[in-house]
Amino acid sequence: MAVEEVVASPVCRIYRGKLRGKPCLLVQTGMGRERAEKATQFVLDRFPVTALISLGFAGALTPDLKIGDVVVCSTVHRTSGLEKDEGEVEAYSADASLLAHASSGPKDGSTRFSLGTSVMVPRVVSSPQRKQELGHEFHAQIVDMESYWIARMASNQRVPLIAIRSISDTLQHGLQPLDHILAPDGRLLGKRVVPYFLLHPQYLVRVFTPLRNMRPAERNLTAFISDLVTRV
Repeated sequence: MAVEEVVASPVCRIYRGKLRGKPCLLVQTGMGRERAEKATQFVLDRFPVTALISLGFAGALTPDLKIGDVVVCSTVHRTSGLEKDEGEVEAYSADASLLAHASSGPKDGSTRFSLGTSVMVPRVVSSPQRKQELGHEFHAQIVDMESYWIARMASNQRVPLIAIRSISDTLQHGLQPLDHILAPDGRLLGKRVVPYFLLHPQYLVRVFTPLRNMRPAERNLTAFISDLVTRV
């Protein structure tokens, strides 16, 4: 993306520019509902947005998904047991036109991708067992923390949306010990980091695995989105 302007706001960071010749906004929201909603509202209030792509990393809920695989979501669900706001629905579907474009994948076939559905969780899911339970309950392929809330706001303002995510942790791969040093919304709890690793030095090596996994996930997601933008 050729960045022409960086817009810093209290709720997000926005990069305005062109991706393969098309005007785009890249919005860094951060993790969790509150950040996703505030950033989405800020952008929709101030820019003439014609479509939204919720992109980022996700956890796999099925054993066939590997690190770096891209999943195009036809539907985004919310988990059960959460208090609902008035008028809130269980799931949102992707815009039909965006889904049709994304379903064909990159022309060069360079990125492994599949169609699937996502389920939203209010906090980081670190247990492989919990991932498996979510997959069975919702018949979903991936889990993330933002797509449902972005889809909800897009639907309220009638803006076309699709969620596309890249796998950064597989079904078998747990995120321990990260769950001990992360807040529910994914923020790093700085004061806990040093004491935790002093007490559990054996986990220090394992903490770099998720960071390593993000490199191929980021690379494949970037290639997929760059190709998609030229066709919508």
